[in-house]
Amino acid sequence: MPIRQADINRYGAPIYFEREGQITVRTGPSSGRTLAAKKIPLDGRRYVCAGKIILKGGLELRANFEIRTDTFDFLDRETVRVHIKDEDAWYKIDEPELWTVLEKEMDEELPYTWLPDKPLDYHVEGPYPMDFYERK
Repeated sequence: MPIRQADINRYGAPIYFEREGQITVRTGPSSGRTLAAKKIPLDGRRYVCAGKIILKGGLELRANFEIRTDTFDFLDRETVRVHIKDEDAWYKIDEPELWTVLEKEMDEELPYTWLPDKPLDYHVEGPYPMDFYERK
């Protein structure tokens, strides 16, 4: 089920999405602080990132997702949400409604790649594969 900005505003839901360029480092289960660094350090912490998801067909979607820097499979795929501007709504990448709105078939557009707005402090430049271990 998509999360619409109008619903967040109407119900005062405690849901927040990073704006373009924002990165938050998690400091607790439901707390964090803005990352001021130019790159995301690989320091074992979790980061909530604004960025983009790039589908196999080349379509780029604004996104929010969490990355873990305690493993090289950085992306926490369960946290990926993409923003559909026309609807001002956020969808999980595996929601059937998203693929209906995009008028695309999920099977044809996966695997995707991802890229945070701030780069990782890592020797390999992005975009990064959906699953690090699938990297060719």
